[in-house]
Amino acid sequence: MGVEETTTSADILVPEAALGRSDQTSRQYLRLRADILDGKFAQGAPLHETQLCETYGASRTPIREALNWLAHDGLLERAARGFRVRSGTPEDVIEIYAARVALESEAAGAAALRHTELDLARLEGLHEQCCTATDGAAVRAGNFKFHEALWQSAHNATITSLLIRLTTQLRIYDSGPPSNYGEPDLLNSEHQDILAAIRGRDEKSAREHMRAHLERSREQRIKMFAGR
Repeated sequence: MGVEETTTSADILVPEAALGRSDQTSRQYLRLRADILDGKFAQGAPLHETQLCETYGASRTPIREALNWLAHDGLLERAARGFRVRSGTPEDVIEIYAARVALESEAAGAAALRHTELDLARLEGLHEQCCTATDGAAVRAGNFKFHEALWQSAHNATITSLLIRLTTQLRIYDSGPPSNYGEPDLLNSEHQDILAAIRGRDEKSAREHMRAHLERSREQRIKMFAGR
């Protein structure tokens, strides 16, 4: 998948469960999540309730609840004095990809069978945006939104929720500024194959093209890690 793998926090869907919290908890969750995904806290950085309360001008209860939900999302891990931003290894990323390949190929197959006319129109429009985009940030955002739209076209809330979590975890493992480790033309060609299978309601082909697409992305990541 390459280009779309590195995104800003605004490009990533929010788990529905988080939106059902109290207003204060939801607000602090979203602010902390955005700052973590935008790299404002380094991998392994400690996050302490008292300091965060001062930084965000919030009371301890919503901050504490937000931290617990972010740990549940896999963005934070427990530390001696609270939480720290999760650090990822190449092995972690490969494990996440194994799960993602299985889930997203299933989503592609389901989308081929269950998509509505609106779903297909949305996918077609996003694919066109990806193919015509020239700005790097627009390419990344558009490609990621294409994948989100595909998940939603599967009409399986459980798969979508799991993919949101996995993709968010991949985001924090990308250190530094967004890097283009995929070829936009090839990426768009692969998206076109997936879209054609969905349009033709070809479940098997949709699964196979998505699997090949993500496996290539995984190999790109392995090469990236090897070159560090």
